[in-house]
Amino acid sequence: MIEAFALLRQRVKASSGKTLADFKEDEVTLALLGIIENDFRQNGRVAGFDRALFDEVTRQREVENYNFQKTQKKPDMLFKLRTDEEPPTVISTQHALFVECKPVDSGHPAGSDYCDCGLQRFIDGDYAWAMQDALMIGYVRDGRTIAGHLAPAMKFRSGLQTVSRPTRHPHPQTVANSETEALHFSVHQRLFPWPDGKGPACEITIYHSWHLC
Repeated sequence: MIEAFALLRQRVKASSGKTLADFKEDEVTLALLGIIENDFRQNGRVAGFDRALFDEVTRQREVENYNFQKTQKKPDMLFKLRTDEEPPTVISTQHALFVECKPVDSGHPAGSDYCDCGLQRFIDGDYAWAMQDALMIGYVRDGRTIAGHLAPAMKFRSGLQTVSRPTRHPHPQTVANSETEALHFSVHQRLFPWPDGKGPACEITIYHSWHLC
């Protein structure tokens, strides 16, 4: 995501002289998706992310929740995984990296917007219910940080079923810079059952990728 945002900032500045701060949430998401799909997946620019491993990255593709009672859930991005595994162990429509994008600023608190209207969807089984990992992307303004705003907001939200609050990822490529926080992750219990009598859902790890917008 660091490379995608860097390229996005570069193109926005070159084409309009503006910055990402001049754009709305949906505009940032749409432009970011274009770079991820056309510059990265199609061209194999990022190791491990190419057409051999991933299908087209889509925006707001309709999916079902864990009990199939909600049939029009629309994650901001869906990175559909390809696999030759036989027999398949994950329902094909759910075998993907689910991504939810949220602004985090003075008008969009980390608690009510990012947590309640974004992160909670993974805990409730609306998104990524068949997967063990998912991604939240924060469009950050007004000095918001994971340690200073997300971690405290999560602390007081019992519905998030937090097992482990945001922790910095140890991988060396996740380092921070002036426009991007280091990648963090949190772990959450999920209380819903998997379909077809396959038992209770496992915990889910949510990665938090925050970028200055």
